[in-house]
Amino acid sequence: MMNFKNKILYCLALVLLLFLGIGFGYVKTVSFDKLEIDNTSVLDFAKNYSVARNSDLVVTASTKTYDITVVYEDNYTVCKEDVTKSKVEYGTTIDKVKADEKKYQEKKGLEYNIKSESENKIVYSRTLSGNCPNHFKIILEDNKINIYSIQGENKNTLYMTLDDVNIDNLRDELKKMVKKGTYINSREELNSFIEDLES
Repeated sequence: MMNFKNKILYCLALVLLLFLGIGFGYVKTVSFDKLEIDNTSVLDFAKNYSVARNSDLVVTASTKTYDITVVYEDNYTVCKEDVTKSKVEYGTTIDKVKADEKKYQEKKGLEYNIKSESENKIVYSRTLSGNCPNHFKIILEDNKINIYSIQGENKNTLYMTLDDVNIDNLRDELKKMVKKGTYINSREELNSFIEDLES
């Protein structure tokens, strides 16, 4: 059975432990206040950030993922047109997209610069001498209708040949156009012209 002196020591020890617990809780609350997050967002904070410690240095890196739109802008100096393409990378980080793009562009020999970036979009841009890929010349050669992609002055690449078009069956207006050569400045206009030739 405990004597009176031991009971008092036991009660003092319990009171001391109680004050230590309250003090520890207060210190933890102040620490979260310094991080500018409330106690309800501690789990969200822990999910979205990893902390790496190196002696006294603390580095936080965001690991939250987004659906990131990657935009490519090609600015052509001859026709003064801009061609924009885009794709979406799902559930990733901007740092991963940038690292993957760097490898891809080095492999393909592309020279894009980052024009702008945010947590869910990155825009790459480059300037190219020549025409954009939407300029064509259609001309009759060796009784075949050839379509050339025009990249610049005196620089043409065969885009396609229309073998199945009978020149004799074309309307006079179309015959004249393909004999002397005609220029088209959009893919929509090209598709429409091909339909006219094949109808």
